[in-house]
Amino acid sequence: MKLGKGEELLLELKPHPLAFAHLYLIYTYILAVGIYLWLYPVNIEGIMRLPFLSGPQTKMLFLWLILVVPLVVASLIKISWRWAFLSVALAVISTALYYSGHLMWIPEVAVGLIGDLFTDIYRRSHNYYVTSKRIVMEKRFITVNVRELPISKINDVVVDISLLGRLFNFGTVIPLTASGLGIGQDLALAGTSVKVSRFEVGVAGGRGINVPRARTFLALYGVPDPENVSATISSLL
Repeated sequence: MKLGKGEELLLELKPHPLAFAHLYLIYTYILAVGIYLWLYPVNIEGIMRLPFLSGPQTKMLFLWLILVVPLVVASLIKISWRWAFLSVALAVISTALYYSGHLMWIPEVAVGLIGDLFTDIYRRSHNYYVTSKRIVMEKRFITVNVRELPISKINDVVVDISLLGRLFNFGTVIPLTASGLGIGQDLALAGTSVKVSRFEVGVAGGRGINVPRARTFLALYGVPDPENVSATISSLL
């Protein structure tokens, strides 16, 4: 990053490794499933003794249970169906490989290793700079996303620290502007319907709450010592 005339670099930051713990955890779990299928293929039938299933069917059921179910739960928690779709795709490919006489664990091991590697590359692609005049937030991973925010445009600074962040001293610092950049919304929706004769009448309602939220390149995401970072920015306002 090039500094302007009279501009001083105060902080240069990257996300803490545990800021992307959820991605590392999911890909490492997929890798662990593949390694287990590789090293202990015989134990599967001993774990699941079901009289109505044959050996191959037992192995496939075991695979779907330990791979698909946890990732569907993860999708519900993260409100992102990509993990459910990924798990189903892996299970389908492994099933096809098994019945065609090939090694069924290859997709899980490959995706787990590549996923962990790319997660680390993705984390390192984020760079945050706090200078005496502006904050620069950038992500250079496949595409390039850069946000430059003059200090004079910042109205408030919000610090978001999770439980894991409190234990390891990292969190997200979100600079807020008058335009509302850095604000997301939580929505709660409810609805009901009543069928009368051949007609059905429905009523729906919802409520939204604005909360500080931003994508990883629109805030200082998962940075170490977030309270000190916030204090440094606040001292410039």
